[in-house]
Amino acid sequence: MPIVRTSFVLVFSLLAGCAGRPTPVDQLAASQAAVRGAEEAGADKLDPEAQLYLKLAREALEKGKSQMEVDDNERADRSLRKAEADAELARQLARRQTSRTQAEEAKKNLQKLKPVTP
Repeated sequence: MPIVRTSFVLVFSLLAGCAGRPTPVDQLAASQAAVRGAEEAGADKLDPEAQLYLKLAREALEKGKSQMEVDDNERADRSLRKAEADAELARQLARRQTSRTQAEEAKKNLQKLKPVTP
């Protein structure tokens, strides 16, 4: 009887291991793309707040990769989703800064074009 019980526990453990969360490779790809998008938008150069969120995104991305390596896929998925969200925020902050800079330049150019009235 102990052999049957041991076998049952072993089979149950194997099935439980197989039923775990799948490796979040799609989320990894989405997170990596979001970080690249933030970098391309200038998040690492333009705005201090964007720089912070890009740094947080990179850290969460690395943490997610490490968690995937030890098959902690549920935590990896959460870390990778956080990385994607932080990177998207960094990208939007960089775009906002770019828009502000362009608006200021346009305003200066407009001032140069306006005739001076007494």
